[in-house]
Amino acid sequence: MDAELKALAAMPPATIYEAAGKRGDMSPSIRAIVPGARLAGRAYTVRTMPCQALPVLRAIAAAPPGSVLVIDAGGTDRSTIWGGTSALAAKARGLAGMVTNAAVRDIEELQDIGFPLFAAGVSLRGTLKDHPGETGITVSLGGVPVAPGDLVFGDGDGVVVVPADRAAEVAAAATGQRAREEARDARIRNGDDILAVLNLS
Repeated sequence: MDAELKALAAMPPATIYEAAGKRGDMSPSIRAIVPGARLAGRAYTVRTMPCQALPVLRAIAAAPPGSVLVIDAGGTDRSTIWGGTSALAAKARGLAGMVTNAAVRDIEELQDIGFPLFAAGVSLRGTLKDHPGETGITVSLGGVPVAPGDLVFGDGDGVVVVPADRAAEVAAAATGQRAREEARDARIRNGDDILAVLNLS
């Protein structure tokens, strides 16, 4: 894990969003499917047609370990492109997680596997495997463009993306942002008035 990714992975995505100038946050429609999921990694991008899983399966086999698969599959929660077998294979290959604007299925199996998944919903519909799709291109999910190699972070609050060319800048800003947040919370735990802590009194 490179230095910027490692530094940012230790912080909440909400902190990263603030440090990035309040940019890069995906729509709340894309959310953690398994409670407690966290992900951090560089994007391996995929574009596919609704319900078409062949390019997804190829990406699982080709993406470098530590990658986050970022899959544009049409932006509908009625289109499923991922299930338990995909999660099992991705975890076995050492991938860091998956983000999609489509749906996933096999929710109980996904909970048991524990692979970090962020999606637009859950649907029992199956997939097709007869369209090649594309990989290694800029995609758009939840109102955010994602290019190959961008940094992707997610937790229960949602998903935020940091463009690769801003990684060092945002990592430095996030270090300061997190220090201020921790100092603020320490003052509140010590009994200081919240309005005074936030300079609102």
